[in-house]
Amino acid sequence: MRKLDNLDGQMIVVREFIDEFYNKTVFQEEGDLSSDLTASQVKSLFAFREENKAYPIGELGKNARVKRSTITDMVDRLERDGIAERLRDDGDRRVVKVRLTDKGKKIRREFYQKRRQEMEGIFSKLTENEKRTLLDHLRGAYQLLRKI
Repeated sequence: MRKLDNLDGQMIVVREFIDEFYNKTVFQEEGDLSSDLTASQVKSLFAFREENKAYPIGELGKNARVKRSTITDMVDRLERDGIAERLRDDGDRRVVKVRLTDKGKKIRREFYQKRRQEMEGIFSKLTENEKRTLLDHLRGAYQLLRKI
């Protein structure tokens, strides 16, 4: 039974971390996402690594770390909301690329700026040593998560 107790304890630690992380970064009491964007839309917006570049669907999926069918659905919603548009390649009509519209670029910039200000607020509460420690641990956690 000790093994199960240990797993339960580990699950609590993970849940507490996720809850606290989201409370501090995504669901701050002082504000919200400053838009009606879903987490999926935010993820798809930032799959456009360069806002002025048109991307093949497969590359967007890779950037967002989702399956091709998932990114297709995400792009469908962005397109429906006027945030992105599909383009046919002049050289090869079979190739379809996606780019952000002016509206999409504006939303992406505003969202990024708001998140940046929120992160500045969070990091301003930490000493330089605490910032380094936090970032080192987050990098380590990220590497471990990539293994599983």
